[in-house]
Parts: sequence; C-alpha cells; structure tokens
Amino acid sequence: MSDRYLELAQTSLGRQFFSALNLPGPPRLAREPQPYGAQPLAGKSAIVGGVAQARYRGGVEAALKGAGASLAESAAPLLVFDAAGATGPIELKSLYSFFHQHLEGLPSGARIVVIGRAAASCESAAEAAAAGALSGFVKSLAKEIGRKGSTANLLTVADGAEPWIDGALRFLLSGHAAFVTGQVLPLVPAARSLKPGDFNQPLAGKTALVTGAARGIGAAIAATLAREGAQVIGVDRPQEEEALNATLHPIGGRAVLLDVTAADAGARIAEAAGKLDLLVHNAGVTRDKLLRKMPEHYWDMVLGINLDAIVRINEQLLGDNLKPQARLVCIASIGGIAGNAGQTNYAATKSGVIGYVAALAPELAKRGMAINAVAPGFIETQMTASIPPANRFFGRRMSALLQGGLPEDIAEAVTFLGAAPLSGGVNGATLRVCGQNWLG
Repeated sequence: MSDRYLELAQTSLGRQFFSALNLPGPPRLAREPQPYGAQPLAGKSAIVGGVAQARYRGGVEAALKGAGASLAESAAPLLVFDAAGATGPIELKSLYSFFHQHLEGLPSGARIVVIGRAAASCESAAEAAAAGALSGFVKSLAKEIGRKGSTANLLTVADGAEPWIDGALRFLLSGHAAFVTGQVLPLVPAARSLKPGDFNQPLAGKTALVTGAARGIGAAIAATLAREGAQVIGVDRPQEEEALNATLHPIGGRAVLLDVTAADAGARIAEAAGKLDLLVHNAGVTRDKLLRKMPEHYWDMVLGINLDAIVRINEQLLGDNLKPQARLVCIASIGGIAGNAGQTNYAATKSGVIGYVAALAPELAKRGMAINAVAPGFIETQMTASIPPANRFFGRRMSALLQGGLPEDIAEAVTFLGAAPLSGGVNGATLRVCGQNWLG
C-alpha cells in the first residue's frame, strides 16, 4: 500500500511544507535491488576507526577494500568503528571522539557499523562493561541519524568468528539492509566444514524452499532468493495455486501445493523437493481477538500454522532431507518480542519461534547447519493495509526511519541469513527488521 506522506516528502513542494510546519519528512531509503556482486560497496568510501588496541581493524580495512570501498579520512557514507579491543569503559572515549568528528555532514543513506566482542569472549568484568555499552550507544545513534535514511548496527564477535566479519559488513553496509537499524548481530564460530566462499550470487546452485510463497513477504523472499541464484520451490495452500504459479513462473520456480499443518507435510515436502540447502518457514496467519473473547479455533489455527507446523516439518526433514551446511530461516515478529493487545495467540507463536531457533541452533551446529529467525516490524503488506488509517499513519512514523518497511526488506534479511558465504557465523539469532519500531 502506498505511503502518500512519504511520497509527498520527496517533492519540492512537500519539503517546503514539512519544513514550514517543522514536520518530519520520511527519506527515500537507498535499497539495493541488484544481486550481491563481488564488490557490493564499489564506488563508496569508508572511514575506519577503533580503540587503541583494536582487534579487527586490519581485517576490516581489507574486507572493505575487497568489497570495493575506498578508505577515506573524512566525508564518507560508510563508518566502521572497531571497539573490540577496549579493556574498560574509559577506552570508549575514542568511540565518542570518532563519531563526534565524523557525524557532522554525514550524507543521507549513510551506514554505520560498530564492532565489539561477544560477552562470553570478554576476559574481565571491565571489558564486558565496555562491550555492553556498545548496544545502547548504537541503538541511540540509530535514532539520531534515522531521519536521513541512515542506519547504525552492532556486530558482536565471539572468539573464532572473525572470518565472518566480511560477509556481515557486506550486508549491513549495503542497501540490502536499508531497513535494519539499531540491531545487534552476533557472530559465532561456524562449523569447521564451512568456509567463507564466493560472495557473488551466494546462493548459486542451491535449492531453497519457501512456505507461504504465494503472496506478500513470501513472494518477495522467493524472488530475492532466485535473484541470488537459488532454485526456488514455493509451498502454499491448494486455494492459492493461481497466485503461487504467478509468483514462481517468472523466476523459474516450482510449486508445491499443500497445507503445512497436515500431519505428512514434511514427508510430502521431502518427496517433492528432495534434499534442500535452504528452508524458509514463512507461512503464517493472524486471528486477532482479546483473549477473553477469543474462540478456541482462533487459538488452534494460529498455533498450528505459525509454530507447530515448523517444529513438525523440521523433525521430518532433519533426517536425510537437508544437505550438509543447510540453513533454516523462520519468520518471527516484533509482536513476539513486544506483544500486542488482541494477539496473545500470534505473539505466543512468534516468541515461540524465537525460543525454538535459539534452542535448536547448537544441535544443528554440530551437523554443520544453522537456524536463525527474522522478526519483521511494521511492513507494508495486506495485513497492515487493513489497519485503521490513523493507526497506520502513526505506526509508520514510530520507526526511526519514519516509515514502514517493504516485503523486500524481509526478503533481503532472509537471503543474508540463508546464504552461508555471507552469514556463516550467524546461528541461533533473531534479526529484527523493523526500522527500530516496536509495532509489528
């Protein structure tokens, strides 16, 4: 659904109007519609800073050059600060100094990444205090710069996860992460069998299956995975056959018609799809009602589709139907983190997904696999189009970026998490794609 307020803000008359009334003007986000290339940051300049004993600065500079960015000393749209060597809070003065200097004149659509150590890798309480401070810093900074369409995020790096900084930077510093801001992305050691690979079309030759692929976010996920080289199999209900075929035909995908709540859904997926490299659990529904007024079948339907189907299908596929180094991505929701009145059923399933992902990740890591979740916030879909206009307007403006996200923003996050060359060091995480909006 079109955001007319945002469209007006892009016109000269609209800018004059917003300025005269001191109203916030949402920026046009600098999304990247093209596939990942060998150098996704080509033509951009970056400034790299760090604490005195920065652990990763040399590797970060090499990664940026490899991604096509040039290193600069001022007026750059990409800022990266390595705070991982801070042994105590006093050393974070250099964090202040770096950003105090370079935020003046920061261009629109800028990207900021701060790198810190994972709490479990810190060697002292003082070091953990410095590392912990970075989260609050980044979340606040993201809100300061969001009105210009700029983002700020934090990478926390566990010992042994250093090789995966490169892929994470390619995502967070590019237009592929335009609606991801104020987030903490943890990097952990990957399975020994998994090595950083070719970043150019990172899903080339892979087979991916997406549930709920006929429309909306599912259709966007299917298209984006295909853009990066995946052979896509889309699953949806038999009633959605026409829409599913319309989604999959342009990308050379294949349709599988079934109800994910069927007892044999996993077996039927295995029979139709064979072994998978990527499994995306996107199918979901809402049936909203205050709990005291909620009929039993509303509860059963939402729990069955949004959570139980994921658990059962995975149990059926984890035998021999996922390839070595396979990746699983589940769609959660900000509703499962913040909660919403009238959505006890929906919020329960989405927080259940987050807990399930965290619990299953260590088991999958032993097999060279990984599972993660994406938690959408306010995304422009048929669901949010049904929200009353006033609620929809204010819901959009609650974002640090002053707008709702698009299905493509969720698709980009799923693609990043599903592409091992980029996100091999991410496992058991939930990545919020919400523009720092707690409404979803």
